[in-house]
Amino acid sequence: MSIFAFAGNRLLYAIPVLLGVTLVVFLSLQLIPGDIALTLLGRMATEAQLEALRQRLGLDQPLILQYLRWLWHLLHGDIGNSVSQQLPVVQILLPKILNSLILMAGSLVIVLACGFGLSVISAPRFRSLTDKSVVALTLVLASLPVFWLGIVLLYFFGFKWKLFPISGMYNMIDPGGLGQLLHHMVLPAVATAASSIAVVTRVTRSRMLDVLGQPYILAARARGLSRRQIVLRHGVRNTLPTFASIGGLQIGYLFGGVIFTEIIFNWPGIGLMLFDAIMQRDVPVIQGCVLAVAIVFVLGNLVSDVVVHALDPKQR
Repeated sequence: MSIFAFAGNRLLYAIPVLLGVTLVVFLSLQLIPGDIALTLLGRMATEAQLEALRQRLGLDQPLILQYLRWLWHLLHGDIGNSVSQQLPVVQILLPKILNSLILMAGSLVIVLACGFGLSVISAPRFRSLTDKSVVALTLVLASLPVFWLGIVLLYFFGFKWKLFPISGMYNMIDPGGLGQLLHHMVLPAVATAASSIAVVTRVTRSRMLDVLGQPYILAARARGLSRRQIVLRHGVRNTLPTFASIGGLQIGYLFGGVIFTEIIFNWPGIGLMLFDAIMQRDVPVIQGCVLAVAIVFVLGNLVSDVVVHALDPKQR
């Protein structure tokens, strides 16, 4: 099967998943306690005003009809209007999604580079001091909560040593270009990537150990190939599908993880926007943010499957 046919099939499979995501997002916010009409009009509104708004918004209709109406508007790019800002949610959401994707991309680069590098260093030296050090490091990274690590990095590298900025994407007084963006991105990207580095390293290392124990590796050693040649020619090549699979799965996880990081570092992305919307009970914005995270997660899995299919000759 060609890669384009495979991608098309995976995209068809993703459609019912996305529909299920929209249903969960809609119901999770519609069934929580509270009155949306009361939130919109305030506590000084009369019962007649509340009832009129419920009828205008369709809140008096059955949930299934409310969902179909919401889904119809969603398919046309209309998520609703923000309660607090009185603007279309799409209009205020798209720039925030872009900022979060930038932070996620920086975190993903760190995850892939560190995860692959540590596994290549560790696996060929199984049970050596280097291997045990890498395993211990991944155990520590996997145990660090994002919000705690972010605060620690903020304190030491931002406040105490003043090596990196502590807030935002650019300097407020003199906004710069790519260099300034990367400088601001270092701390939040590292905080977001830490636990994913542990996951990618452990899984890739385990797969490489399995590859290096195969009979053809023993045959390669018998032919006189050095350890470096064996690792680069056979170990790395046959580990790439697993690495691509676990790395692609981190896309959605990192995009969800930036929610905590953005709050700590005041990064103007979807996480900070979601936090403000929850505080203000801005239901349309909450729905838009959660839906965006879910869609990125599904699309990240789709990209992962396509990349694995392209790298693995057995699947082709």
